[in-house]
Amino acid sequence: MKSSEWLDVEQDTILQFADCTMDRDWLHTDPDRASVDSPFGTTIAHGFWTVSMLTCFSRQMIPTQYPEGMLYGLNYGLDRVRFMSPIPIRSRIRCHGQLLNIVPRGENRCLVRSKFEIEVEGQEKPAMSAERLCLFGFPE
Repeated sequence: MKSSEWLDVEQDTILQFADCTMDRDWLHTDPDRASVDSPFGTTIAHGFWTVSMLTCFSRQMIPTQYPEGMLYGLNYGLDRVRFMSPIPIRSRIRCHGQLLNIVPRGENRCLVRSKFEIEVEGQEKPAMSAERLCLFGFPE
């Protein structure tokens, strides 16, 4: 896999995520308070928003949504998820990915494990690291 395109992290996007998940903590939603009370000096993206962006980034890094002949792909789980540094609002992020392995699961399925890191432009430490598992199904 290759790296994804850069993505601008905007306050409006984070507010929409906060509304969808009902996680309206001021650390993510109140720029005025965050500028005073947050150790980061600004609002930051939710950790679970960061995880959810793996879908978007994966589609950018993989030439087609599904390998040829595949009927479906399902999220199977995540392993080794770590949040190492915050994603400040108005920053830019991108993802780097690496295929780790493909394991057959019965006659017409396989489990694909990939490792991803989310980079914040200008930060030394990645924001997040995770292994994503996807179950792919093929016709009989």
